[in-house]
Amino acid sequence: MPLGSGAASSDEVCRILLLSAAMGSGHLQIARELERRLRARGHLTLLLDQVDLMLGPTGRWLGWLNSWLVDRRPRLYQWIYERFFLAPQRAGERAGIPVRLALTRLSRVVEEFQPDLALSTYPLSALALGELRQRGTLRCPIVTVVTTFSVNNLWVHPGVDLEMCISEPAAWDAEARTGRPAVVCGPVVRPAFLRPADGTGTRQRLVSDPDDRVALITTGSMGVAGGADVAATALARTPGWTPVVLCGHNEQLADRLRRHPGVIALDWVDDMAALMAAADVLVDNNCGMSAKEALAAGLPVVTFRPISGHGRDDAEAMAGLGLTDQVYDEDSLVAAVQRLVGDRDVRAERIRRGKSMFVADAAALLEDVLAVEPP
Repeated sequence: MPLGSGAASSDEVCRILLLSAAMGSGHLQIARELERRLRARGHLTLLLDQVDLMLGPTGRWLGWLNSWLVDRRPRLYQWIYERFFLAPQRAGERAGIPVRLALTRLSRVVEEFQPDLALSTYPLSALALGELRQRGTLRCPIVTVVTTFSVNNLWVHPGVDLEMCISEPAAWDAEARTGRPAVVCGPVVRPAFLRPADGTGTRQRLVSDPDDRVALITTGSMGVAGGADVAATALARTPGWTPVVLCGHNEQLADRLRRHPGVIALDWVDDMAALMAAADVLVDNNCGMSAKEALAAGLPVVTFRPISGHGRDDAEAMAGLGLTDQVYDEDSLVAAVQRLVGDRDVRAERIRRGKSMFVADAAALLEDVLAVEPP
């Protein structure tokens, strides 16, 4: 699908449908940021959570199952990932039931809203929009914003016109899987992470000694622990370090970690920009939203024992781009964080690489798509 041609003008007010899913918060958060940018450009938007479109309690049950598999049955999730996400397949055949459960309500919304552009930020959402295209229900251009550093077969559908990716290797992978060009937009994060934040007050509340180092340990919105316990206790034993664990909505994880001396465990945090400005390094296990925000904020990232499935693939992709150290044991973790605060050149290069990922405004690229004559 060529960009920059056709009859429509990008300065016209267009109706844009955004479809995502609350499987964790990252995919939906990216959709909200895209919606904010598009509205600021004067467009009319409608953001839908595919979980809410599924019949009955199916969507919520699917979200719970996804979290349970990743956290409690990682080997089973890895098996599912390899056979359903990675294996060759006809478009949507292995995600047929979850997708089709949302199509009736989604079709009604499309008929009422009549979008000029539809975009997705979650794999099953991409499949749902592609399926509506093949049925003839959705006739406007469709874009998939691939929010991960790696691409799998659930992200792509022949009914979609364009994939927008956060890195060049991801775009090359998408092109190889679809046979059509992809574009690079860089990660999509909120503006607060793209400008300097003042973390002084937050840091003073976290540590009493101004010379102490703060390691921010993330577990995602669902609080998927992974190796968070091991990372936190290892850094708490390291002189001069204070581990701060973000437990998301997992109250049990927070309660468990608070019993470890020297560990600070936080529930859901709203002002992540200030918290990142107060930290010296991010220790991550899923390469999700927090990792991308850290890249924008200039906070170096270490990936410790990434979660199974997409987490491992994304960690490999991030490491290949020089954006993280991928470590699995306590000694390697401590050595990695010490190096990122002790070697100024290494730290500066890591920060430079992270900030260089933000190559374009995804909203501007979407307006290019609006300038294309619909198929």
